Amino acid sequence: MDPFVPKGEPRPGPEQTCGYKTQGMTCACGRAATWHVMWDSLLDNSLTCDEHMELIQRSWVYDDRHPVVADCAMPGALWSYPDKRCEFPQPDDLGAYLAVLATCREPLLGH
Repeated sequence: MDPFVPKGEPRPGPEQTCGYKTQGMTCACGRAATWHVMWDSLLDNSLTCDEHMELIQRSWVYDDRHPVVADCAMPGALWSYPDKRCEFPQPDDLGAYLAVLATCREPLLGH
């Protein structure tokens, strides 16, 4: 079994619903997302529900995850590895913005 998740098409908009969808499904799961998953150093990420997070943990590798917060999937939000959340940098604080960017790292198992 391939340890890397099969990626689908990007979903538009800041919806905070589970995007799990297998081949042959016409629609994604659609339940309220509870987890935000960072797949790799390409910054590919997705939102998922508890049930599908359990499937992800059993089936695939990923770089990081955190519980969904209001900023997840919003345009301009950045992934903060140390804080385990998405956040917006203060517009007048370039240092904070650069600190968040500096937390991006290579996944343990890249593809």
